[in-house]
Amino acid sequence: MFNTCDYLERPFIDYMTEQMGIPTWGVGPLLPESYWQSPSDSSIRHRQIRAKQRQSNYTEDDVVKWLDGKPPGSVLYVAFGSEVGPTPEEYPELAGALEESTGPFIWVIQPGSGGSEPGYGLESKVGERVLIRGWAPQLLILSHPSTGGFLSHCGWNSTAEALGRGVPFLGWPVRGDQYFNAKLVVNHLKEGGCCERIEKLMGDEEMKKRALAIRQKFENGFPASSEAALDAFGDFITSEKQLRSYIHTQII
Repeated sequence: MFNTCDYLERPFIDYMTEQMGIPTWGVGPLLPESYWQSPSDSSIRHRQIRAKQRQSNYTEDDVVKWLDGKPPGSVLYVAFGSEVGPTPEEYPELAGALEESTGPFIWVIQPGSGGSEPGYGLESKVGERVLIRGWAPQLLILSHPSTGGFLSHCGWNSTAEALGRGVPFLGWPVRGDQYFNAKLVVNHLKEGGCCERIEKLMGDEEMKKRALAIRQKFENGFPASSEAALDAFGDFITSEKQLRSYIHTQII
């Protein structure tokens, strides 16, 4: 069972079936129920998922207010998850690129994500930039119409969340499956780039059209192909149990 769906990875699901010689099912992406229940063009509030907000220097309402004041598709969201991130040597390079960029951005830095004391001169302030230390309402940010790009480590949950909301990527993979996820986004789905200029990502209209086309595939909620795969998996398990039971009675 794979945490993906036909919309995103049908050729690769087929490949795994062929290579392993056993049935495979794409039963995802496995994201919060509120993600699938919310219209694809509306924001997802964190309180829809859990009532308590984690430690952060910005509240969810602060983030909403800031995003509401920005033009559609103008904000770059920068986040590397809670466990990985750029090296201490790379952080100043990223900070410099963000400092030189012309558009608004949100940069999320979590303790233990790979860097030393972050910031490098980028102050946490409301204006054209927001530097969040700690928890950030990622689903809200990715689903807000002002967000137009995502600089990401390409962890699978983050990748699936952004793909379903039609947000193009700048991939910065760090380890493990993140490299393959970045290749999926950049080479197969063509919804992003790696090591490219921020302005190129934010201004690429063709890429935005491809991202929108993927978002539209998720407008009806959890993929029908994944529901069918779950049913097929259940039928497979039932048939296997029945077969084993029949063989057992014949042996006895």
